[in-house]
Parts: sequence; structure tokens; C-alpha cells
Amino acid sequence: MWIQPKELLLPSAFWIAEMYSKYFVLQKRRGHGESRGFGSMLVGTFDSVMNTKPAPYRILHQTPSSEVSYEIAIGITQDEIVKDWEWLQANLFSVLNEMENEDEVTNFTICKIQSLYAQNNQDDTGESPDFKVMTSQFRQIFKMPEEERLVNSYSATYVKNKIPRQGQLYISLNHVCFYSYILSQEIKRIIRFAELEDISRSGNTIYLKTTNNMTYNFTLIFNANEAHVLIEQLNKMAIQKLIQDPESPVVDHDTSNFTRFGAKASKKPVLLRDLTARQKSEEFRVYFRLPQTEIIDGKIKADIWTPFSKRFHAGYIYLSPNFFCFRSDVKDLVSLVIPMKTIKSVEKKDDGQQRFDNQIVIFTSENVPFMFSKIVDREVLISKITDLLSRIYVPVCRERAKYDISWSKQTAFLNTFKTQFSADMQKKQDVKVARWEDHFRDFGRGIAMFRTTDVINLIVEGIPDKLRQEIWLIFSGAIHDKEMNPGLYEDLVEKAACIKDCFAHEEIDRDLTRSLPEHPAFQSPEGIGALRRVLQAYALRNPQVGYCQAMNIVSSVFLLFCDEENAFWMLASLCENLLPDYYKDKVVGAQIDQGVLNELVETHISDLHEHLERLGVIKMISISWFLTIFISVISYESSLQILDCFFYEGAKIIFMISLQIIEWNRDKLLDCQDDGEAMLVLQTYLGGIYNPEYQVPPPTDKRKLERPQTQTIQTLIHEAYTKFGEELTQQRIEELRNKHRRLTVRQFDIDNEMTIVKAHAQNAYFKRQELHMLLTIIREEKLALKSMQQQQKAQSMSEAPQLQHQQSPAHDIMPGGGNGRHEAYCVSFEVFHTLFTELTPWRKCVGVDIAEKLFRLTDKKGTGLLDFGQLINALGLVCSTKSMEKLKLLFVLHLPPLLSKSEIERTRRPRPRTKDDAEEAIEAEDFFDDDASESIEALPSPSDNNFDADDFALISATQHLHNLAGISGNTFMDLSRTPNLSLNSNASSLAQRNSTFYVDLPAALQGTATRTEAGQDDDQDIGLRQQGRYESIDTFSDISDLGAAPTTTAGTAAATNADQMLLNVETISNFSQISDLVAATRLERADSNATDTRSLGSLGYLLDQPTEGASGSGQHRHVPHMRKENFQLLWRSIIEILGCVQDEDMRCAYENLMEMGNSNIKKEPSLESFTQLNLGGSGDEQPDNNGNPTTPAAEPSSTTRLFVALEEELRQAKAGAAAVAGGATATATRTTTTTTTSSGSSSSTNTSDSWHISINQFIATALTCECIVKAFQSQTRIVEQIELLQKKRRKCLSTNYSY
Repeated sequence: MWIQPKELLLPSAFWIAEMYSKYFVLQKRRGHGESRGFGSMLVGTFDSVMNTKPAPYRILHQTPSSEVSYEIAIGITQDEIVKDWEWLQANLFSVLNEMENEDEVTNFTICKIQSLYAQNNQDDTGESPDFKVMTSQFRQIFKMPEEERLVNSYSATYVKNKIPRQGQLYISLNHVCFYSYILSQEIKRIIRFAELEDISRSGNTIYLKTTNNMTYNFTLIFNANEAHVLIEQLNKMAIQKLIQDPESPVVDHDTSNFTRFGAKASKKPVLLRDLTARQKSEEFRVYFRLPQTEIIDGKIKADIWTPFSKRFHAGYIYLSPNFFCFRSDVKDLVSLVIPMKTIKSVEKKDDGQQRFDNQIVIFTSENVPFMFSKIVDREVLISKITDLLSRIYVPVCRERAKYDISWSKQTAFLNTFKTQFSADMQKKQDVKVARWEDHFRDFGRGIAMFRTTDVINLIVEGIPDKLRQEIWLIFSGAIHDKEMNPGLYEDLVEKAACIKDCFAHEEIDRDLTRSLPEHPAFQSPEGIGALRRVLQAYALRNPQVGYCQAMNIVSSVFLLFCDEENAFWMLASLCENLLPDYYKDKVVGAQIDQGVLNELVETHISDLHEHLERLGVIKMISISWFLTIFISVISYESSLQILDCFFYEGAKIIFMISLQIIEWNRDKLLDCQDDGEAMLVLQTYLGGIYNPEYQVPPPTDKRKLERPQTQTIQTLIHEAYTKFGEELTQQRIEELRNKHRRLTVRQFDIDNEMTIVKAHAQNAYFKRQELHMLLTIIREEKLALKSMQQQQKAQSMSEAPQLQHQQSPAHDIMPGGGNGRHEAYCVSFEVFHTLFTELTPWRKCVGVDIAEKLFRLTDKKGTGLLDFGQLINALGLVCSTKSMEKLKLLFVLHLPPLLSKSEIERTRRPRPRTKDDAEEAIEAEDFFDDDASESIEALPSPSDNNFDADDFALISATQHLHNLAGISGNTFMDLSRTPNLSLNSNASSLAQRNSTFYVDLPAALQGTATRTEAGQDDDQDIGLRQQGRYESIDTFSDISDLGAAPTTTAGTAAATNADQMLLNVETISNFSQISDLVAATRLERADSNATDTRSLGSLGYLLDQPTEGASGSGQHRHVPHMRKENFQLLWRSIIEILGCVQDEDMRCAYENLMEMGNSNIKKEPSLESFTQLNLGGSGDEQPDNNGNPTTPAAEPSSTTRLFVALEEELRQAKAGAAAVAGGATATATRTTTTTTTSSGSSSSTNTSDSWHISINQFIATALTCECIVKAFQSQTRIVEQIELLQKKRRKCLSTNYSY
């Protein structure tokens, strides 16, 4: 890029010439792009220590006889600098060669480069070339995306192991990063603002502490205060973003919102200037009570003439798009707010004694003059005011849609339900009104009044009822929002009235009668109706807040003294400006201020703090005090005077009153032994606070009449101002809020973790400390993933499979969320993949994506998320010492469809394609198609308690019966297409599909082929079982027709001949229900109502190795056999897990297993396979057409008794059928049956000739290898792995979340 020509006096040894010409040279920084040699090491160290990080490429202009050269272009990449060199070559080389004078060459070149620089930077961001280079280096060093914008960088020293490291501190929108390079030793540190728990500064050193108890200290010689303020500001933005929108925790900044009119050029980065303007604008709005949209445009030194004191006071003029403000240098001496729309004229005043003082006079629409003098730059001020006035927009009430609702605005209830004052009280009210009238005459009235200490004194004494609406609207700032949104309230009321079945409306209606019940206005329909409209309208205006308890109480007080619309805008100002985040979910703002009060008590009443902390009183009292501004704990007439002060002082008055109350009750609180006693002390004292100058109608509650009077509200406020008014400043409160905002959000996370750890404390794998560490790393990785996803929306996809799941409902992951407490720690596939890869010993396996297989196996409901219980079961088993269970799990993870045929083909060597390959590709595509719910629910998970051993037993036996009876295997339902639904599981999370298959029956038997009854009661189940009949979802199957149980029915007597045998294959649309029917015959079946917690723990139940002597009893668990291709990948995975080392024992074991698979091919199918299914490799079934296993490994004897008689019956039937097979007649009435039978026999032959091994053979052989046993018995220390992962993250070794 072209830069302003920079003069260089001495040649540098740190640069290497790459290209030459007569007048130009292209140079590269020594060591850039090369291996770290001695020279590059010295250059890198010099750049790090001296804070000189130039661009790696540059172009110099020099003449042969001159020792002075000029830097005219820099480049971050070689292509960029070569492009500039080529431009010089094409446009300047020939021109300069024709010039005779070297001075002429230099002048021409400099003028040309300056022109290029100006031309190329017309539409630029305004950043300097040096800052652009710095940004590029920041992104390159820390691998940050383009969306992560750098704010600024500072030269800093980081102390590591008592050794100082000089380097560069980079501050971006979401991270604090440090980089140092000294003598080939590189140090990188990256910290997210959202994970900072404490930020402090001592001298020139900034101390940072993260949520994982890591501390960092950076020493800055220059700009330490600027860096500290910037870190505080960005941390505040990050925490607020996390509170408001946990799903999108990345902070963004729209620079257009903070663009200043006619801003002067500055050398500071643009984003830093914008953030500074943002911080100043926030302070500006808070002090002058202006709308949130106001952005400060600038300030200028000036004096203001105060007519009440007949003198000038020094201060600053502040300008924003809609307001002209003034603030004196002396605190609270005088301030002024003039809306721009009321300014009528701005005139210079050059006469009189002060004619040389640069005076101006501003006239408002009410012809009130405001005089300013000693303005530093009067012309600039006048031009800026003129510019702002030309841009002013005065909103008008627009035409709006009309709704079928009749209502009218309610005036202040003070006019309807007048307070009955005594003569003495009325006299005091009249005196207050007279004093306020005198004040208005001297200081002005309305928004543009002079705000001095006199008005503070009047407010502390109490505002008279007839003036409360006016004063509250002005000092709360609600009047500005009202004037900027004319007609909005009416529109919101009518829209809200048309909303039906709204949860917020139900909450509002529930609390209406509990809003200030002691006042008669809210026992009337008018009062209830007005309060309902105000609350419903605000819930519609601010859906983030909606409605929160305590809003009804403060709104009812507003309605007493304000019109209905004014009360609405008062409520909006309270929730959005005066007490932000107070009325949001979990009342976060109130909990933050609770921590602030706790620290203030520790500072000002230190001897009482420890006692109150032990009793936990602060946490109990502060929420009710803060949310209602004492209205709910102090009498209504007394709390009015606190409200008067609140709208002028803000939250400061709440802390002052709280501290004064606690201090006055110091001795009594020290004597309390428990929290209940302390609460009673405070409650009694607050109930006795009274206002002798203001009394509402006497209460009907006798308990209130009997309360003793403790203190007047006037004395309480006066003492609070006297003792704490000077010490508590708005700046101090904001600093404490920033600190406790971090601590409060952190406490939410701690509370969540404690609850979750307690719920999973009895797990079989991890201790409590390990669970806490897992929760911490899950939270950090989820935040990192969300940041990466939000900043890299167009991130490219890798070749590894992407899991796409059904849209699951959004989870509330708000810190401390009730329903979202456990959902906050649910992990997606991306996070699970990272944790599995970083924490488990199986990360060495690269041939097969074990993490993806395990995720699919564990995510039984197909939601795309694993809860914390499922996660600890998955990771715990892999990290445990249970070698046999780990071998079983690894075996299962390599079975289809977890390991699809497409993946097998992808990992195998290329070979000629055949027809079978094409079919396998189509079948594999079925498993991993766009409909992710199909592929997920199609998994015959051996860890699924709803798809357990009995299911496999019945399905496998049924298919074997089909083969024996000559029924085509194609008529049997496709396992991969049958959803795994359970009557006891959440079936709504999966797509419910039913597939029906029909088999043609002999014509003579079609009439009695199926007996179906509807509406069977549970009482008939026993009778059905005794008849040998079992009910499915839609029909019941008469197994006696197949000879499963000998019964005395007419149909059974006729079925003894094979030609007349009745075959009835019904729809099986729910495996788990068939499983339940089989389970009913097993008296010893245990734990039939297993829950999801069995997900991986049930592998011990399903994959247990047979005990000695179990062969005869048939007590084995059922895991499908494995084909040769899958086994080869399984063995490859074992080798990779062991570190790609294979000793002689492993080679022998591999050869033995291959021989066992070959021997299994040669075995003929045994008719005893129903009682010894795949026992010791005796099975002979191939997976079905979709690659799903259909043959179990073994069958418990208690279940197989169901089929013993049936097998014998079919054996005899098949023998009879073979005897008459030579005849030309067929028992089927349709050609389809014959074709199907033929194809079924062929399929059965092909299945019996396949290579396979059983899980028993695999485990027994694998356990003979000492290296396998040693590796699988070693335990992974999860805490050490998590700490290592956290260390990698701190060193900026980021994870690529694309799979």
C-alpha cells in the first residue's frame, strides 16, 4: 500500500534487498518467511523489545548520489508489494530515466506517491498504514478472523515465572492478547473479556484474573490508564452482552452510531475513538438524564451567566444531536439542558465590557436568553450548532391503525381520590408550593431551568403533590422519551389489548389487586384498568423485560400523581435508564447492586459487615428494598420522599438510605444470632418510619395502627446525605457495578455447577472436582464456539461428516436460569468432538472418527445435543480403567451403521468397482442423507435400552423363521428404516413412520390368515399370552398359527401339513413394544424401565463377556457379528490408539482373528442357532441390505424357550415341503410368493458364506495381547487433560470447529 513518503537517513541491516532499479529498491524484513536462524532471532527480539513491528515488505526511493532514502510503500504480503513494484515499473521507471536532475527525480516521485496515497485513501476506513500492519500481525499471530476488530495495542511487559517478557498487548473487541518474542522464545496469551473475573490497576501495572483462577499482570510505561479504562469498558460490554443475549456473546460495535459531525483528525485508531465517544456519551446521558439514543458530539470550554447570582461560572458546553447542555467545573454548582428544537437563535455579543470575551447569546422559543462567554473557539461552536439545528427532526404524531377497543386515558388519581390533609398539613403543602414558585421565578421552569444545589434542597424537603408530576418527568428524563415518541402509548395499549393468551398478561392480572392495596384508587375499576394498560403496554414495548414483580407497585405510585401516559413513560425511564437490568430475568441488576451494597457496608460499617455476612442478611433485604425503591417496606407516604430524591440522584439515594438504616440498627444487629432475628429488627424499624408532613387516609389494618414510630423520613434522608452524600459518587457506584457485574454472572455459573454436580455425584467415573472441571471447560468451549460461529458465518466445511439434527427447541442458557440450568451445559457435536479429541486417549485414532460414532451412539433421541449425564458416561468410559468395557465399546463403534459402508470404502485402497459396490454406496447414502433424523434414529444402538437384547432376539429369530419357511428376506422389514420409538421414551423427538409389509398366503388359508381385534383391554393380555398370541401396535399376532405354542384351535389342527401351513407376518412398527411382549415371558428380567442414564452404562449389561460354563446355558448378551471390512478398520483403530505400534503378539492375534473369521465361513447353519445364537462364532448371518446387523451374538435361554417348539415345528414343515418340492404344484396362489421364496433361499445361502467374527472371539483374542491390555487399562486423568487444554487456549492454540 502507498504511504506518505517517510525520510530514512541510515540504511538498516535488518532489511534484505529483493529487487533493484536505478531509483527504487524492494526490501524484505530479515527473517520473515524463513526458518528461525540467528539473524531472524535477533531481528524478532529487537522488534519485540523496541516495539518496532514494521511491515515485512517495503519499497524505498533513493538516488545514486544521495544518502537519504524515502519509504514510499509497504506490504503485508509479497503479492501486495510486488503489485506496487509493477506499477512503478510500468509508470515511473521510463519517465524518471529521462530526467537529468536527481532533485527533480526525487521531487517528482514524492509528489506522485503523495497523490497516490491521497487517491487510495479517499474511501478508506481512516486507519493509518501502521495500524493496518498492526492489525494484520494481530490476526496472523493469534489466528483471529477478519470480524474480530483490533482496538489498539500497547507496549507492555508480562511477568512469567518472575521473568519479565517485553512484548505487545493487543486489545480487540472481545479479547486481550499478549505476544512476546525474545531469543526464539515465543509467548502468546489470549483472554476473553467474558471470562474476566477481576480487573484492577496499581500504578502502571494492570492485574487481570479469570474465572479459572488464572492471574496476569501487564506493566505499561505509557498509556496505562487508557489501557485500563479500555479493558474495563470492553469487559462491561461483554458481560452485558452475555446477560442480554447468551446465544450471541460476541461484542460488536457500529461505528456509524458514534460518528461525530466535523470531528477533528486524530492519530488514534478509529475504533478507539468510537469507544471513547461511547463511554463519554454514556456518562453524558446519565448525568443529564437524556435518551439512550443521544451521542455526544463534543464539548468546549465556556462560562455561563447565571441571572440568580449575577455572575459567570466556568464549565463546559456539551453538544449532541438534540440537546445543548452545560455543566460547571464545581460539582453541582449549576447545570443546564436546552433541547435543540427550542433554540430560536444563536447570536454573537461583541458589545459591553466583555466584548472581547467571545460571547454568544442563545434565545429559546420562550424568549429566554442564555449567555455564554470566554468560548475557546466561538466560530466553531456557532457553526456546529447551526449544523445540528439543520439536522434536527421534530417527531409528529402519525396516523395509526384503529382497533376495536374503547378506552380513555386516566388522569392522575390525586385529582379523583384527594388526600384529606389536616389544616396544619395543608399549610405545609402551601408553603412548599410557594417556595417552588419562587424557585421557578429565579431559576426558570421546565426542562431548561438552572439546576443548582437549591433545587436539591427543595427536593430533599419533599415535592408538593401538585408539582410531583412535572418535577418527576423532568429529572427522570421521561419527558424526552415522551416527546420523541408521540402517539406510541396509545398504539401500544390498543395492540396489547388485542393479544390473547399472553403469559405476561396473566402475571399482570394476578398482581393487579396487590398493587398498593392501602390506597382506595387501586380498589376501584378505574385504578385497576389504568394499571393494567400501563403494564401491558410496557410489556409490549420491551419484550426483553416483559413484566416483573414490583413493576406493579412502582407503577401504581406513578399513577397517583401522573397521567396514565406519563406514568407509562416514567416506568420506561425507570426500567431502561435509572435501574437498568433490574426488572429482567433473574433481576440481574438488583443482584449486582446487592453486591455493591455489601461492599459499601464493608467499607463504611466494617465492624458490622462480617456479622451480617455470616447471617446472610444483605442478600435477603436488598432485593425487596431495591426493586420497589422502599415502597414495599416503608409506609407509602414516607417512601414518596425517597422517590423524590431518587429521580434526581438515581440509584445513589438507595445505597445512602440502606447504609443509614443499617448503621442506625448496628447494635441490635450485632446482638442477633440468626437471620430471622436480624430481619425482624430491620422490618420493625422500617415499619415505624413515618412522615409527619403527609398522611394518607388511615389504614384499616389494625397491625399498622399498632406499629411504633421509629424515625421520621426527613431525618433519615438528611442523615443519609450528611454522612454518605459526599463519599458516594456516581463514578464510584459505576466502578463497583462493573466489578460486581462480573462476580454476579460468575456466581450464577457457580450455582449452576453446584446443582448439576450434586445431581451427578453418584456417577461411576468422575469425582466432584473432576465434574466441576468438566463443567468449566464445557462453558469455555461453548463460549469459544459461539464466538467463532458468529464471527465466521461463511466458514468452509471440511470433509469430516457434519451432524445435522432436527431442530431442537431453544434452551434457556441464561446464567442461573431455572429451566435452562441443565440445558446450559448440553453440548453439541462440535463441542463434544473438541472435548473428545483433547481429553481422551482415543484421540490418536484418525482412520475412523470415533468421536462422531460415539456421539451418534449416545444421542439416542436424535436432538443433536448430549446432556451432561450422557457426556460424563461417554467420556468417563473412554477414560476409565475398564479395559473389557472399552474393548466392547470400540467393537460396537465399528459396527454398521455407525461405521457406514461409504466410510469403509473411503478408507480402503482403491479397487475395481462392482455392482455390489454401487448398491452399497446407495445403501450408505440412505444412512447419511439430508434427513438427519432418519440416519440417527436408524442406528441399532446396542446401548439403547429401548432396542435391547430381547428386540434382537425376536427380530433375528423371526427372520430365521422366514428363511426356514421359505419366505423372502426382502419381505422382512428394513431395520434401518424403522424408527426406534418407545412407549416410555420421548417419541416426539423423532419422526414417526410406520412401514407395512405383506406376504401372500395360500389361497385356502387366506380367510384365516390374520385375526385382528381392536380395543383390547389390559385385562385380556394374560389370556392372549396363554393362547400364544401377542399384541402389536395396531394388530395382534397369533403365534400359535406358526406353531410357536401348541394350542387347541381349529387353525392349528389344520396346519400340520406343510402345504397348508398358515404363515402370518405382520407389521412390526415399534421394536420396543415387541420387546416388552417378549419381556413379559421372562420372569427374571430386571430393570425393564431403564432411563437414559443407562445410555453407555448399559454396555456393561449388553456387552458382558460370558462367564465360564455359560455356553451351555446360553447366557450371553447380543452384539451383532462383524464383517471383515469393519474388523480391519477396528484393528487399525487399535493400532492407532496404541501409537501406531504393533508387536508380535498383536500380529499373531490379528492372524488368529482372521482365521476365526475364515472358519466361521465354513460352518453350516445350525438348526440349534436359536439356543446358541452366534455363540463363539457359530452365527452365520450377514447384515441386511442397508448394512444393519440382523443376527445377534447369543440368546438367553429364558427368551429362546419361546422359539424352541416353533423351530421344531418348522423343521418338520420344511422336511415335508422338501419331499414334495419336485412336483409342479405350488402352495401359493400368486406368482409373487414363488419368486420371493426363491430369492429368499438365495439370500440365505449368500448370508451363510460370509466372513465374520463375534465380539466374544474379538475380546478373548485381544486380551491375550499385553500391550492392548496395558493401554486399555490405563486411566486418563481428566483434570490434567483439562488443565492442559486450558493452557493451550491461553497460548492461543485454537481449535478448528469445522468437521
